[in-house]
Amino acid sequence: MDRRGFIQSVTCATSTALASRALAQEDWTATRPIRIVASAAGGILDIVARQLADPLQRAFGQPIVVENKPGGGGIVAMVTVKNSAPDGYTLGITTFVEMTINPWLYERLPYDPINDFQPVVAIYNGQILLAAHPTFPGDSIADVIRLAKEQPGRFFYASSGVARPPHVWMERFASSAGVDLVHVPYKGAGPLVQAVLSGEVPLAMEGAPALLPHVKAGKLKALAVTGDKRLVLLPQVPTFAESGVPGIGLTWVGLVAPAGTPAAVIARLNREVVKILRQDDVKASYEQSGRTIIGNSPSEFEQLIRQELPEWREVVHRTGLRPG
Repeated sequence: MDRRGFIQSVTCATSTALASRALAQEDWTATRPIRIVASAAGGILDIVARQLADPLQRAFGQPIVVENKPGGGGIVAMVTVKNSAPDGYTLGITTFVEMTINPWLYERLPYDPINDFQPVVAIYNGQILLAAHPTFPGDSIADVIRLAKEQPGRFFYASSGVARPPHVWMERFASSAGVDLVHVPYKGAGPLVQAVLSGEVPLAMEGAPALLPHVKAGKLKALAVTGDKRLVLLPQVPTFAESGVPGIGLTWVGLVAPAGTPAAVIARLNREVVKILRQDDVKASYEQSGRTIIGNSPSEFEQLIRQELPEWREVVHRTGLRPG
């Protein structure tokens, strides 16, 4: 074979290989149930997983099983995903805490956010709501700060778990405002909501979707939301920044797979989730509850994680945040 023929044959073989790879990405599909591992039942990650389950089941023609693994500030769920086979049949719903804050909170974290997982897609940015029992003697962030300074250590707030996003942002608020609030962690949003509705604790910090129905029903009063804009459904409630405490921001939620999951599998999963997120009814639902859809690529999601890791290291060291 002459040089030209050799080059043509190599080019043809390369093109065929690339085409086969692209076809493999298009053709991969599930042949058995897929499980999505989330933390506590009733929490925001559980809600997100269940919202994705039905449309993903239609896309793949296989059952999508949501498996709750509460505990350890998200660590139990993440280790479950890490230890699963990298075949596309186990996925994990995670937040910025598990991926970018836990590495600085725990001396011996049993997973590596970069090396133990393959990012699939960042799903959304979300707002967190600070709400109070009707008997709480204040109606604003200014009141919370004043009362906490007058009586340090007297006022308790509930969150859905140690080192979960609500806990992280509330501790950052307390540090910025110079107040002493006592954290009471619960195992998920369900127990938290019951605790604040019953008056067991006066304040609750949690993802907006979990608290909104109770605020709308008049059973709780909303004091502030995180992020730089007000909630569509609670336009009268100011942000922390509007209340004089800037830097209390958004959480993000994403989908990951065990490290080593084939690129074709990741590509198909990403494509199906992004397709769901672009549906008009899904976008409207998310926006009303203070969530802004991201729907990026796996590489963009990985870049987000790598970018935020050093940023949160500085925040954790400055605020003295501890896992409990």
